[in-house]
Amino acid sequence: MKKSLYEVGNWSPTDCILSLGCGAAWWEIKQTMAQEAGELLLLDTNKDVLNWPDLDEAIAYFEEQYGKKATTPASIFHADAGQIPLSDETADQIWLLNSLHELDNLEAVLAEIDRVLKTDGCVIVEEILSGGVHEGCGKRLFTRSEIVGLFASHDLHVVYEGSKDEEADYIKFGR
Repeated sequence: MKKSLYEVGNWSPTDCILSLGCGAAWWEIKQTMAQEAGELLLLDTNKDVLNWPDLDEAIAYFEEQYGKKATTPASIFHADAGQIPLSDETADQIWLLNSLHELDNLEAVLAEIDRVLKTDGCVIVEEILSGGVHEGCGKRLFTRSEIVGLFASHDLHVVYEGSKDEEADYIKFGR
């Protein structure tokens, strides 16, 4: 059964959400316009893609679409996901939305996820689980068992999995 990101994440209006490899963050802005969060932390290395003018444009677009003002404060971090510039146990949720396959040094990324995720937090991965090659970036995609194994090595275990749409799936991890 297909579910929305909110149905999988069920975040509260006080939750701090960190999105790794978020690109221009349109999807993240859309999600937090539909369901408010306490804070949205956006991390990507590419300053040409993730920047304030484009983020402000996305916010304005979704404010018009939803007919209301954005209430979730956002912050931008230009950093590698293997060196997240946040304090320990900052994030209630960490999102990897079609980005895990693009990240380098996955062992460092998982160690950082483990460090910045709150004890009762969760990680939501959205990926095409084909093991093939991603059409957009040309990088190899993971299989379900590869992703589950990566997260299990940091004591993060599957608490939900299901379809996002015809191509992609969600896997939600908790401690």
